[in-house]
Amino acid sequence: MSPAVRERPTTGQPATVDADPPVQSRRERLRDELHREVLDAARHQLAGQHGLSKLTMAAIAKEVGVTPPALYRHFENRQDVIAQLCELIVEEVLDTLGAAVARQEPGDVGAALVASTRASLDWAVRNPAEFDLVIGSGISAELPESRDLQRRMAEMIGGHYVPLFRELAASGIPFPADDELDPELAGQVRTYRDAVGGQDLPLGIAHLMVTSWRQVYGLQCMAVYGHQEFAFGDHVALHEDLVSSLLVRFGLDPHPTVR
Repeated sequence: MSPAVRERPTTGQPATVDADPPVQSRRERLRDELHREVLDAARHQLAGQHGLSKLTMAAIAKEVGVTPPALYRHFENRQDVIAQLCELIVEEVLDTLGAAVARQEPGDVGAALVASTRASLDWAVRNPAEFDLVIGSGISAELPESRDLQRRMAEMIGGHYVPLFRELAASGIPFPADDELDPELAGQVRTYRDAVGGQDLPLGIAHLMVTSWRQVYGLQCMAVYGHQEFAFGDHVALHEDLVSSLLVRFGLDPHPTVR
């Protein structure tokens, strides 16, 4: 990554450039390389025939070609590997969604939402084991004390959608007033909104964000876990119908031009 250029100060002094990062030693490079290999092996074990239940430090060490004790110099335990793998997977999802949004016409929120949710569905279907770990039941089953991690992952994914719903709020779409929401639900929505970096969002817009995700998530679970597969083979038509209905709810064109 190229060095970041700071903004030119108002004092008239020339802008400065951050110094290049320090050169890593051979030991540090080998450490980082092993770290990446361990996470790659863990994901391979997860996505392969073995599944999450067979994801052990011994299996990872065998695939990487080191002894199990060597792994504990880089990871505290199996749960630490899984936690770091979760964040790595979420970063991949965000890269995928960000690329989908970047292809759309700037300011076309409808197209951005369609492209983003469709990219999310496609990723989930291609990566069912990863979906189950980070969005399904895997993370709570494997990491019962993972509240902080789940909050971090919600912050990462929510951070992708908050700017889009911020644009929706600015467009003047109708949304529930605070006192129209059930007080208990309003408190939960406020906690979620603040956790994902949307403190400036009206509570009603955050409510729309959560309830929209509720529907999208349900459809993705249908697709990944094969629910009603006898009728909805690839779930694409059902997905398009769902997203179109959400856009109508937002007062947007239900069939935007998506690139």
